[in-house]
Amino acid sequence: MADASILHGKTLVALGDSLFHGNKDCRGKTWLELLAAKQDMTLYNYGQNGNTVAYQELEAQKLPPMCVRYADMADGADYVVVIGGANDKRLNVPLGDDDSTDISTFCGALNTLISGLTAKYPRAKILFMTNYNRWPSKNKPGLSDIDYVLAMERVCKRFALPCFNNYYNSGISFQNPAQLAWIDEGVVHGEQPNHHFSAEAYAWLLPKYEALLAAL
Repeated sequence: MADASILHGKTLVALGDSLFHGNKDCRGKTWLELLAAKQDMTLYNYGQNGNTVAYQELEAQKLPPMCVRYADMADGADYVVVIGGANDKRLNVPLGDDDSTDISTFCGALNTLISGLTAKYPRAKILFMTNYNRWPSKNKPGLSDIDYVLAMERVCKRFALPCFNNYYNSGISFQNPAQLAWIDEGVVHGEQPNHHFSAEAYAWLLPKYEALLAAL
């Protein structure tokens, strides 16, 4: 009989945007829920559609940002996983300096978030995840998805925290026409691409992320 997974029965806290919350019919059915069911984990999923890491002034209904709302998350996590950057890019959040603590900038908000998470969960295994290759167009500051991806990697290195680069290493891309037909929720339903994952895509990603968490 195979040994039980190190993840079995653990508590997982997730903080993120629609890629964690799920969009439309995938709400509550992301890889996080699939993993929790498989490994009998207690899951607290704080994914929020449209949410940013940093403070922004364009969409007040999407506040507070992750760098603030992490403080209200459940205590006692064994694992913490964070994804962000997609909406920071969409809402024109500037990157800022890598060592900043200005939460109106992406790097400043990341520094604040990481400092807060490591204080709240000093013994938890924490994994940050970047955005995917979703919308390559540039925002008003002249930044594309990849700029926020690389900034997250740099800031996480300052804290010796693992950061998985979904843009380069997830194995799926919304810019790949051969994959778009089955990974994009909109296309799967015969609509325009919305660059949110389908149920099949979440199931496809599950083994990769399960292995990542187990290896922390």
